[in-house]
Amino acid sequence: MRLQDLSRDWARRCLDIPRFCLETLGIDLHRARLVLAYSAGVDSTALLHILSCLRAPLKLTLTAAHVHHGLRPDSDHEQSHAVKTCAALDIPCATTRLTIPAHGPGIEARARLQRYAFLEEVRLRYDAAWIVTAHHGEDLAEDILLRLVRGTGWPGLGGMQGVDHTRRLLRPVLNWAKRDLQTFLSEHGITWCEDRSNLSDRHTRNRFRHTILPLLQRENPQLTKTLLHLWRLARVDEDYWERVLPPVLPGQDEYVLDAASIPPHPAQRLRVFKKILDAMGPGQALASHLFLLDKAWTDHSIGCTVQFPGDKIGCIAVSGIRFSRQQRRPLPATNI
Repeated sequence: MRLQDLSRDWARRCLDIPRFCLETLGIDLHRARLVLAYSAGVDSTALLHILSCLRAPLKLTLTAAHVHHGLRPDSDHEQSHAVKTCAALDIPCATTRLTIPAHGPGIEARARLQRYAFLEEVRLRYDAAWIVTAHHGEDLAEDILLRLVRGTGWPGLGGMQGVDHTRRLLRPVLNWAKRDLQTFLSEHGITWCEDRSNLSDRHTRNRFRHTILPLLQRENPQLTKTLLHLWRLARVDEDYWERVLPPVLPGQDEYVLDAASIPPHPAQRLRVFKKILDAMGPGQALASHLFLLDKAWTDHSIGCTVQFPGDKIGCIAVSGIRFSRQQRRPLPATNI
């Protein structure tokens, strides 16, 4: 299927994607080399076919990457479907099978880490500029609500980034509704695989998707558009503070914020704290913890230590604030 085979309305919607990427995300898709995270589900299937339609006019180079998690009986069928679909579109499809224990804490998180490691491997293998995912408006809404419940501070409360330069991630359909992606496939007779695990309310995200989000949409049918405005405002604020605040080298285990360099206004202080903590690695700094650290500083509580997610701590000293990683003590040996 080519762009000229689509109706005028669908062709316009598809061409809105490179416009959104350029005007909102600052990314030019013309002649881009892309790796699409392709699960064979409805969202990524729609994006695969849309990018295939845009391949000629934008001179894109496309590769699909499919991960077999080995956790569900349907995984074999999904991989087979993915390979066949990509072959029909003349798009290379890289596949891998992960080995993840079916039980134990944090299985989704471990699977996610392995999945993105494979996507990055494929990106490097094909010399691609970006890993593209099919996160859409409802995904963004769920992410914002989950962050709200966790107590995430601003501008992190605005949800996932549309473009992540560090991880080379690009989310070009954040301004699309899920129903639009599904309608695109249905109207063009394109099949996809249903992930039945998405129907279970065992996972927090699914409970938000099936229960909380529909209730909020009943109160405001335009909720996803409303939250997209919040997302855009967060990105504008994020860009402003990134330009205003002093640079912080990422990946260090210790940062010392000299007292003379700590800003007098709490708005700027909180953002400096968060920038340092983010640079230290994974673990979102919650608003409540940032306020605790700020209060400890303004109260001159020398020696006060505030614990942050990711084993990160901020400690008040006479000379300023010391940020470091907390060393975990090994578990004591037990006699069996």
